[in-house]
Amino acid sequence: MAFADYDAYLAALGLQNAAEFTTSTANTSNAVARMFDFPRNLVPTPAIPTTSVAYNKDSDRAINTYIANAGAGRLSVLGGFFATSIGAATGFMLVDILNMSGGLDGTSTAAQTTNLPTAALTRYTNGEGVHAALIVYSTVGATATTVTCSYTNTAGTPGRTTTATLFGGGIYQTVGMMIRLPLQGADTGILSVESVTLAASTGTIGNFGVVLYKPLAMFAANDGEGNTLIDCVSTSRMVGQMNEVLDDACLSFFTINTASQICTGTVLLGEA
Repeated sequence: MAFADYDAYLAALGLQNAAEFTTSTANTSNAVARMFDFPRNLVPTPAIPTTSVAYNKDSDRAINTYIANAGAGRLSVLGGFFATSIGAATGFMLVDILNMSGGLDGTSTAAQTTNLPTAALTRYTNGEGVHAALIVYSTVGATATTVTCSYTNTAGTPGRTTTATLFGGGIYQTVGMMIRLPLQGADTGILSVESVTLAASTGTIGNFGVVLYKPLAMFAANDGEGNTLIDCVSTSRMVGQMNEVLDDACLSFFTINTASQICTGTVLLGEA
């Protein structure tokens, strides 16, 4: 994205092309990411997928359905205003959710293929920069284990295996948790996930699934009053500033909190 000068950037910022959000529940303090639910469009609790579903801006996981697609230019993240309910620090990752699945079993140690492979990518279709994570829909067991998934990388090579990652027990069993899955070797993205394997049973079936997403920006809201204003020039506190937001993107957040709190705010977007 390119602006002619700083005044052009300020003009785009001033248009207030915004995606506003409020989280529907407080996020318990934890050391791993959580995917929030957003109470908009009369859907306070997004549906748990019963297959692998491709998501877009009209999906019930999107923070806002009223973001206009780009015209002749390119739509990008310019900054935003973020607030936390009690003023404690929160880390935000703005993502484009590409697809989600559900129905996996917290007790099975077989290579699970329920609702897999993941739905075909409708954005970032070469898989470059696409990440995978597991999302817990209903609580799995208190016995900690590890998890891997088999995936196809951006070169079209199937049978790649993510690094074994903690799953179940403690904070890794609770609803909304995002367990990110590191890729094998020098891989730089994922086209699809074919199966998920637990090293041992967690003790409870629960319900979890796979989410593929594209990270767009990362930033922290840590003002003492819980209010943080961020833009891509004057504050320099956003990683991924100016990243492109593709048409029909399902914008959402993963967050890491230092205390249980509700998060609200506005993501500012601009076109050039």
